[in-house]
Amino acid sequence: MNGLTHFDAEAIRSVVDMATCIEALRSGSRELGELHPRAHVELGPGDDFLMMPAVSPAGIGVKVVNVISGNRNRSLPLIHGFYLYCDRETGVPTATLDGSALTTLRTPAASALAADYLARPNATSLGVFGTGVQARGHIEAMLVIRPAIEQIVVSGRTPESSAAFVADPSVVDLAGSRALVAGTPEEAASSELVCGCTSSTDPVVPTAAIQPGTHVGLVGSYSTARREVAPDLLAKATVFVDDRGAAADEAGELILAARSGDWSFDAVAGDLTELCLGTTGRTSDDEITLFKSVGLAVWDLIVADTVVRSN
Repeated sequence: MNGLTHFDAEAIRSVVDMATCIEALRSGSRELGELHPRAHVELGPGDDFLMMPAVSPAGIGVKVVNVISGNRNRSLPLIHGFYLYCDRETGVPTATLDGSALTTLRTPAASALAADYLARPNATSLGVFGTGVQARGHIEAMLVIRPAIEQIVVSGRTPESSAAFVADPSVVDLAGSRALVAGTPEEAASSELVCGCTSSTDPVVPTAAIQPGTHVGLVGSYSTARREVAPDLLAKATVFVDDRGAAADEAGELILAARSGDWSFDAVAGDLTELCLGTTGRTSDDEITLFKSVGLAVWDLIVADTVVRSN
């Protein structure tokens, strides 16, 4: 594998921006093909080792990811990852990519793709739970699909973390002239478009604050140890998922609510492919919609292929 082209975070973003990534996922999600299960090894409470293989006509790839919750106290990123991209016809390794950078890009892009179909077109307020790289990525992605947003409310683990996040120059630059404020969970949840970007093991989005017509996108939970909303919000919302099988295996909020009898996977209204094909979606302005994403390995492959071909 000597001489492989390597794309670090800067190189990835230099050839593929958020809007391009969203459109690549829109095109690729219409026909995902066979999905391959990922290997998940729990390293401890809140810590995980993940291997995510994918095969498509575009290529062959695998992402290796470590999620270490204690890194918050070490001033290190929560997630570290590495991606290997191979030629589909020959299997020859073609490139390596920064796996964390792929995750930072493709996860909010997929959320925004779903929100483009489910959030009301006239939404002007965005609430974000979390203050990490996914929170920043979701702000960027949601502004691509809803540029008319006028206010962004951020609710973090503590008031101090929220204040620091909204004062970060890179986040201020993303927001532009829009109002960017640190707020309470209730204030963030009362927005018309709400994004859950935390690794919380307990619900952080207050159900009572969610208004009719709101769209909620959740990405923080990918195991039964994690959940960002309570079962009563699932009961009030029309629920969509990235993939039914993956959600049944990994979506903490949905699994726990189904086990308790408060909700059923039979209530899932559609997946991302069906949204992209136009066979499902929002049915009224007052409907609360919820998109639960655990992340699909094929998304990494779609974005990796876009990066390699754009170079």
